[in-house]
Amino acid sequence: MKVLITDNVNKDCGEILSQNGYEVTEKAKLSKDELKSVIKDYEILIVRSATKVTSDVIEVADNLKLIGRAGAGVDNIDIEAATRKGIIVMNTPGGNTVSAAEHACGMLLATARNIPQASAQMHQAVWDKKKWMGAELEGKTLSVIGLGKIGREVAVRMQAFGMKTVGYDPMLPEEFAAKMNIELLTLSETLKQADFITIHSSLNESTKNLICKETIEIMKDGVYIVNCARGGIVNEFDLAEAIKSGKVAGAALDVFAQEPIVSDNPLIGIERVIMTPHIAASTEEAQVKVAIQIAEQIVEWKNNHRLNGAVNASAIELAQAPEVKPFLSLSEKLGVMIAQLATKKPKHLNVWVSGDFLRKFSEVITAAVLKGFLDVVQEGDINYINAAAMANDMGLDVEQRYEKENFDYTNLIRVELETEACKRMIGGAVLGAKELRVVMIDKFLCEFKPEGQILIYNNQDKPGVLARVGMALLKRGLNIASVALSRDEEKKEALTVISLDDTVDTEVLEDIEKVDGVFSPRLIKV
Repeated sequence: MKVLITDNVNKDCGEILSQNGYEVTEKAKLSKDELKSVIKDYEILIVRSATKVTSDVIEVADNLKLIGRAGAGVDNIDIEAATRKGIIVMNTPGGNTVSAAEHACGMLLATARNIPQASAQMHQAVWDKKKWMGAELEGKTLSVIGLGKIGREVAVRMQAFGMKTVGYDPMLPEEFAAKMNIELLTLSETLKQADFITIHSSLNESTKNLICKETIEIMKDGVYIVNCARGGIVNEFDLAEAIKSGKVAGAALDVFAQEPIVSDNPLIGIERVIMTPHIAASTEEAQVKVAIQIAEQIVEWKNNHRLNGAVNASAIELAQAPEVKPFLSLSEKLGVMIAQLATKKPKHLNVWVSGDFLRKFSEVITAAVLKGFLDVVQEGDINYINAAAMANDMGLDVEQRYEKENFDYTNLIRVELETEACKRMIGGAVLGAKELRVVMIDKFLCEFKPEGQILIYNNQDKPGVLARVGMALLKRGLNIASVALSRDEEKKEALTVISLDDTVDTEVLEDIEKVDGVFSPRLIKV
């Protein structure tokens, strides 16, 4: 098979492929027009981030069977266009984990001992030992915010320095963390106990400005903060003020709210701040690893038909069965919703399918549920191929289950999630050809569209509750799109689902919680 490598991928990639009988050509820095003129001659294209594999490139790639990205991100590849053309897209997830973890550890050491600042003075022939008094790591508490692969690698490495490691990750089971000598705490307790804080979570609505004036206030005086995860998790203005006041002893950041960094960034010029230009994964070793990894994945695909690291393989396989696509969309939405309904760490997830039709697709339906679930609770690029492995990494036990038929629905998908505190269930069906509906939550039967902003709460089955909730929403200027009601007459308990037209902030929950007769309100975004 003919392979084209268009970016500066490490030479090991081409050597492995050549040794396995591939005809390899390397043409770096091709323009789009140049790539379009030659791509028709190749069956495999390997890129890093420089080459943009756009839809018009893919359109003329008549012989292309696989695009390999030597790295984790695939933003430079039009996956939808590749899928439509039946081209597999592979990446190399995890190849830069060690490099990113080591950079974070280096930043911890550097900020504790003021190494860059002292070095800069020495280059100016200034000898000032007293100014750069540092702090030992041994015996100190390191709080790890986000315990994905990188966060766990950092924790294990810093334990070797004699640090006590505690962490916050709302979706990691305690017993899984305990195996790595990490004590799981609430976010508040994690911040209160920390001498050093290192951040390794994804950026989303719940983590944006996670480190801000309010959370810094509950930290110890003299805390150190490191962020090598995502810009925007740390409020840079609040951090700058905290360092100037002495509340924060020092900080080290590899990522920023705006990149490249701008000249008016509030952290520029503050001595106790170390900054690097998003280079945590930029090591020779990481580039060698991803080059070898993508080559080995391609060989495994050709020789054994295994799609390790494939981003879109399930979509390609299901292209011949368009009738299942609405069920996959429904499954992802059910995963998104059950993740937001859960309030504690997940332990076990069951995916039930009913009916002979869905039984044929139970594996990919489970993958779709996991993708939706993990998109909410886990950092990284989640797809149908890696969803099961990533669920396993976070200690989540997953089972696929089948029942021959359901009394009410011919083809029903139910997702059951067991956490440390409770069990939740949500079920859905496709009505007609493509109308997606949630049809049950826990013990309640209720029907509504899984889209937009949704308020879900349990309430006492008595007059006036819905009216009072409506008034609370009205005061916030929120318009109700639809309402679904269900009740348990024996226990006088009800479930109410309200779909809202507008973007809703979490303060609305505080209003709803105050309504007499309402309990367990949740805001769900689908």
